[in-house]
Amino acid sequence: MMNKLLLSAMALLFSALHIQAQTISNAYDDGKPLGWGASVTGSNDENPITVTNYTEFVNACKVTTNKTIYVKGEISFSGSYSLNTNNKTIYGLPGSALVNTNRTDKSKTGILTIKGDNIILRNLTFKSAGAYDIDGNDNITVDGATNVWIDHCDIQDGVDGNLDVVNGADKVCISWTRFRYLIEPLANGSGGSDDHRNCNLIGNSDKNANKDTDKLRVTFKNCWWDEGCHERCPRVRFGKVHIANCLFSSSVVSYCIGYGYKSNIYAEGNAFTSAKAKKTPWKNYATSGSYTDYNITTKDNLGVNEEIQAKSGSEDYWIPSTDYSMSVYDASLVESVVGNEENGAGATLTINEGEAYTTGIETIAVETSLTNEDHAIYNQAGQRVNSNYRGLVIKNGKKYIQK
Repeated sequence: MMNKLLLSAMALLFSALHIQAQTISNAYDDGKPLGWGASVTGSNDENPITVTNYTEFVNACKVTTNKTIYVKGEISFSGSYSLNTNNKTIYGLPGSALVNTNRTDKSKTGILTIKGDNIILRNLTFKSAGAYDIDGNDNITVDGATNVWIDHCDIQDGVDGNLDVVNGADKVCISWTRFRYLIEPLANGSGGSDDHRNCNLIGNSDKNANKDTDKLRVTFKNCWWDEGCHERCPRVRFGKVHIANCLFSSSVVSYCIGYGYKSNIYAEGNAFTSAKAKKTPWKNYATSGSYTDYNITTKDNLGVNEEIQAKSGSEDYWIPSTDYSMSVYDASLVESVVGNEENGAGATLTINEGEAYTTGIETIAVETSLTNEDHAIYNQAGQRVNSNYRGLVIKNGKKYIQK
């Protein structure tokens, strides 16, 4: 009888909080923005609309009030659309994609440039035409935007890059996102690189101090730099960037994490699994002229020969716990958790048209171990788990989160 009551209470709470089994893919998925992006709310799941073509997509993005946009099917782009409005949530329905097949005309490359404030992208697949060094556009450019959460996206084959954060953008969380290149790079571009599968830049110039100082704060959590990524996974300037529980598995990567001018990086609990990733997990790019200051700390990573804490200049090492709290699990689990094709990084959520997925879970940490028989603990996929497990606690009709 007690079990039935607990299950009934759990179901009611899940419904009231808009939590469904499909949205939380595994016990390590918090289902909310973390770190620097923890305050992002997007549209608050208000005013939903489903779009099936470019015109509908643009019209929905132009609305100046809160708007929740569901992408259905494939939508074709010819150039990077600039999202200038605020308070938007864009969900990808299963099987959907934002696609741009232009490769050689740089003005027509790219898919989305985010310039607004308080933006959420979830479960979206971005497909471009493949890397070509012509100073084209990225699949996603977070350009001066603030409060951005990019979660469970699959970002493929950007002409210039897959996802960059530039020009004073700030307070960004990128979680459960898969980066990869499935198309062979095109040689002989005007930029000179024959293999420009360069995935992520945080800060695009050493000379951009006026815009980027004290900005470009980014958290990468549970992300996957998969096959084809050649470098910049990511490469950082200026920003305080936290890279945690991420997977680096590309067999062609020349280096993974690049620390550049004024970067302050904290990399922990990551797994470097391919031979190339293990060989060069990080590389110093703060080596030119007067642009030599940097900070980097690495801790508890798997597959590296040596952890480092290195700096040049007077700035102190940044420790994420001074700014926010975020749990990090053991690096030995990363490959199985993040690299799971069914519920790991990528567009692996089962989102249903018109349903809310992001509006608030109000959590209460349970500090003590709960062992009484008058409660049950479930992970956010709805599976009952042991008492020492992180998850939703139903106790005497009240909800708690055990962390």
